[in-house]
Amino acid sequence: MKNKISNVVWGLLLILIGIGYAGGNLGIWDFNIFFRGWWTLFILVPCIINLIQYGPNGGNIAGICVGVVLLLGAQGILAFSMIRKLLVPAILILIGLSILLSNTKRKITDQQGNQIPFEKTGTGGSDVSGVFDGRKVQYDGQLFEGATVSAVFGGVNMDLRSAVIERDVRIDATAIFGGVEIYVPSNVVVRVMSTPVLGGVSNRALAPTEVPCHTLYINATCVFGGVDIK
Repeated sequence: MKNKISNVVWGLLLILIGIGYAGGNLGIWDFNIFFRGWWTLFILVPCIINLIQYGPNGGNIAGICVGVVLLLGAQGILAFSMIRKLLVPAILILIGLSILLSNTKRKITDQQGNQIPFEKTGTGGSDVSGVFDGRKVQYDGQLFEGATVSAVFGGVNMDLRSAVIERDVRIDATAIFGGVEIYVPSNVVVRVMSTPVLGGVSNRALAPTEVPCHTLYINATCVFGGVDIK
């Protein structure tokens, strides 16, 4: 279903571009795809598709905001000097949006391929942030019930290899111009849902060696950043 939505959006976009070229060649209107700030489409279009597929979340809203601001700057509507002045407030707003929307009711797939809502997994109460700085957290024999992790112009290193995990849990990870590293134990299955905006998730976690095992759900939002699972 998600692929169908993505194909529909890209198909409609190509049709509109084709119609625009045809009208331009026939002299009906002026059309030039390489308008000032055309490169911002590489930010806006994927974010809009993600918004349609998954609903609003911190990643796609942040990407759309960044794309729109850069487009307005390229068009001369906003001065880039003003954009630089608003950078810090914008970062704070993006962090707030990511936190507010990180628990959006989206569905993920369990080990049997069934769709389950995120609210049925444990989030605990841990909150780890690396803002313009680095942060390292290690759970040595401690009970882990989930966490919210934010890396903004900084990094977070979370080591769960010695953590005690007694049920399915989740981590809401947000990386905005930063990076998150998560080391997972050998007794969990990792399931990832990601919202990449010029960023991405690398899942290099090994298959669990213990049976039975629990599932670690990672909800990753990456805006010019990345989440690395090891």
